[in-house]
Amino acid sequence: MPAPTALLQLTPAAFADTLRAHGVSVCHFVTLNGRLTASHEFLQPIADHFQAEADDYDTHEGFFVQIAPHSGVLQGAFVHRTCRGPGAGGVRNWLYDDMDQFFRDGLRLSKGMTHKNALAGIWWGGGKGVMARNTGTGLLPDASPESRRLVYEEYGTFMSGLHGCYVTAEDVGTNVNDMAAIFAKTRHTTCIPAELGGSGNPSVPTARGVLRGMEAAFAFLGKEIVGSTVAVQGAGHVGMPLIQFLFERGVGKVIASDIDAHRADAIRQAFAGRDFELRIVDKSDNSILFLDVDAVAPCATGGILNAATIPLIKTKIVCGAANNQLREIRGDDKLLQERGITYLPDFLVNRMGIVNCCDEHMGIIDDDPKLEMHLGTTWDNAIYNLSTAVLAEAKQSGKTTQQIAIEIAEKRSKEDNPIYGHRGIKIIEWLVKSQEWKAKIASKTIAN
Repeated sequence: MPAPTALLQLTPAAFADTLRAHGVSVCHFVTLNGRLTASHEFLQPIADHFQAEADDYDTHEGFFVQIAPHSGVLQGAFVHRTCRGPGAGGVRNWLYDDMDQFFRDGLRLSKGMTHKNALAGIWWGGGKGVMARNTGTGLLPDASPESRRLVYEEYGTFMSGLHGCYVTAEDVGTNVNDMAAIFAKTRHTTCIPAELGGSGNPSVPTARGVLRGMEAAFAFLGKEIVGSTVAVQGAGHVGMPLIQFLFERGVGKVIASDIDAHRADAIRQAFAGRDFELRIVDKSDNSILFLDVDAVAPCATGGILNAATIPLIKTKIVCGAANNQLREIRGDDKLLQERGITYLPDFLVNRMGIVNCCDEHMGIIDDDPKLEMHLGTTWDNAIYNLSTAVLAEAKQSGKTTQQIAIEIAEKRSKEDNPIYGHRGIKIIEWLVKSQEWKAKIASKTIAN
């Protein structure tokens, strides 16, 4: 039996080949009676590894993987905790170097969604989808629109097969057209295009929420945001509207970084006439974080706040939209605190994307009061007020803002849905015992 490290060190394409060699196209990992159990014996070392390590795995209720039948793309759906409702979170289209990255991304992000949804006060649990861009066909830049649509339609069919324990949405690498393709094959999705009756792209409301968190940090420190200088890592779906909102709020200068040289002219043109600087950098270049500015907003990928980068950070405020900004949840927050850096946890301030789409089935209206309450100051749980409360408790108690936010989120996340109870776990337990699912995971000859 292969060692878990050997399986996890495989590239996603090699892992898909390994599944095929065993006649497997669909598999699962489900927590049963306290043990993370794999659907197939040869995969159990992966489950044992993550449970023994107890780092990113946190009694996740289940995670599911498939080789999409026609495109061949490796796709996953991760469900952390569903006490409040179905596991909910976007599906990420990303380039994973190995299966350790693939699994860890799903595990971390789904747990982060549990915390985000709980802090937002919405009746959803935590879930996340991942797709390995470097498998199969349809997700690379040169892919045809038809082949890309097929990938997302297959993901929609995958969602339907999970019977609602996970509800997907838009995330990094996925756009509104992709969500339309998913919606064509399942009802278990959000961020549906506006022309189909949905809420559309969640990026703009997400940026508004991050700004409110940043405003809370400035106010708490007695600093003025007007005339300040802010650095934004990532001028993408959220970074671009955030930059616009920062200028509208009166920020004097914004310095941004991005890895996409093809978009450089368009980004600069969008802020022509403003005191704006764009730096095109390599994927591994985090130098934007080290600028001597008033605030830094990480809006690209996670894990960028770590033992290597934190000692080089000069700003006193870090508040951004990127998920899982801390590489080590149980240590990097303390490093920030020791350096006197005011850190607003991502899941505390970037909730508005999921808030924007969580109730889209109830209808869409402009200036929706259900959304605006999160951005105002009259509701105790609004982003500004909750951020201020977390900052105040951190100052009084000596705990980190990350610790306090997680404590609040953990408590809330274990509250059962007042109407449906802890339904998600019931769906998972039924699903893996059903004849329908057993037929899917049964070994069979699979074409490469």
